Amino acid sequence: MHQITNDNHAEALDALRDILLMYYEMTTDYGGFGHAVNMNVRFDPLKFIDAERDPKAYYIDIDLLRAGSAIAIVCEFYDVWCNEFYLPADSCTRYQDALEVGRLRFFPDIEEFLRAATARYVVPVEDGWFAEAVVPIYKRYVLGLFAQLAAPQRSA
Repeated sequence: MHQITNDNHAEALDALRDILLMYYEMTTDYGGFGHAVNMNVRFDPLKFIDAERDPKAYYIDIDLLRAGSAIAIVCEFYDVWCNEFYLPADSCTRYQDALEVGRLRFFPDIEEFLRAATARYVVPVEDGWFAEAVVPIYKRYVLGLFAQLAAPQRSA
């Protein structure tokens, strides 16, 4: 598990920028998951999927950092599906390993989806299951973030 400190805080900020760009492109370009939507993700999602923030470190939205990492992993599986490869493909092996040891524990819905996708092994593009299964994930994490940001903030 990665610990975010003042010394590596900038790296976490860069990852958050990549996540926000990915979310923006998902929303404006695809209205959901789309092929290569994670192409601007420059960080390793496994580094932040279960990261913790040192209480003495500068503030960082750890929930968004973790969630964006999970979405980047789903994007990789989505690309494999779009390219009609078998799941899990070589590019997903590290993520499958992380799934098996519980590193995606903060996201039980994503864990369930990834387990179901890999259990199917072959999911033809013509099969609508995969495209339909990612819709609730997109709505919860991506649209949910934008809705939260757009909601009026109440002062105490």
